[in-house]
Amino acid sequence: MEMDKFANKKVGIMGGAFNPFHNGHLRHAIEIAEELDLDAIDLLVSFNHPQKEGLLPFELRIQCIEKSVHGLDFIHINRIEENICGPSYTDVILYEWKKAYPHAIPYFLMGIEDFKALPTWHNGLSLHTAANLVVVARLGKTAQDFYQIAKSYWDGCFIQEENSSLPLAKQKKVKLFLDDTCICTFINIPTLNIDATSIRKLWATKRNIKGLVHDDAITLLARQEEIVKKYWK
Repeated sequence: MEMDKFANKKVGIMGGAFNPFHNGHLRHAIEIAEELDLDAIDLLVSFNHPQKEGLLPFELRIQCIEKSVHGLDFIHINRIEENICGPSYTDVILYEWKKAYPHAIPYFLMGIEDFKALPTWHNGLSLHTAANLVVVARLGKTAQDFYQIAKSYWDGCFIQEENSSLPLAKQKKVKLFLDDTCICTFINIPTLNIDATSIRKLWATKRNIKGLVHDDAITLLARQEEIVKKYWK
């Protein structure tokens, strides 16, 4: 049995198709790890996402990530989804993750748009029982927006601000409590305005994606051009 490499460690679980993994993803992982004092970031790579068109083969996406995070030992790559039978629901994946790393302290990372969509997820409003939730500000949304969403889910929840002298809309970090237990943290961190869809369009039209994707990953994509162009059109 594999040793629990995350035993007694605070681990941020970051899922995605990573098609491709880009510098926005990388900066996102670093900022969150530093803001929350996490010991590790574990990247859960989607194996087969039915809602994602033009998805590069799993192994090629893994290789791009390996090139991008080389030398950053706190960032790990997790292939757990390729071994899950049936729908890859988030709660199912987290259950399997916790079986693999029973002594870790998991933090599941999501954007505020995903947090707003939790009721549509499989057992979404119970996800906080599987891992500490971390909601990242996006699209100008604030801690005030976050709290309004949370109150519509959990009656009686309350927040604790990082800086009591600031109004809620200006807070950079707040913790959400339910029955005196912290179930979620909202953070507003610096982000890079990069998205994978734009990168794929640039690549397909033979534009230069340097600065958006790690140089070694770009070299890999160039070597695998015949495969890539079957998916990125």
